[in-house]
Amino acid sequence: MLFLYFISIFNLINSLLTEQCPSSNFCKCSSDLTIITCINRQITDEKLINLNNQFPKSTIILNLSLNSLTSINFLTNLNNLQTLDLSYNKIHNLPSNLFTKFSQLSSLYISNNLIKTIPKTYNEISNINLDISNNPLNCTCSLKWLIK
Repeated sequence: MLFLYFISIFNLINSLLTEQCPSSNFCKCSSDLTIITCINRQITDEKLINLNNQFPKSTIILNLSLNSLTSINFLTNLNNLQTLDLSYNKIHNLPSNLFTKFSQLSSLYISNNLIKTIPKTYNEISNINLDISNNPLNCTCSLKWLIK
């Protein structure tokens, strides 16, 4: 039993020490693996699914701008993420649980996408830098809270 415990600890430490930058074909990383830049790499939803498991858990800033993403539901396991740049993609919808998934998120850049509405749950979030410019927002009463 003790042997299994040590194996588990070893595997955990090994996984933390062996974190690497995702494929250099797609991303560049800071030396401490806190900033991941994947700008203009023709990343699609399918590629993001594969890359997602490669993002270091230490990632604080993730820039996926100028790609071909239509969804961000595939992003997971980035508990330290503070800044997410998804500008200039093809995203149509935002998940209502985005700020639950990324509880440390303080800046979200989603300008120049295809977003027509913002989930009402975003209204409950304070202290966030949110850039939603140049999206074809449907200006209805449901978005009235954005004026505040």
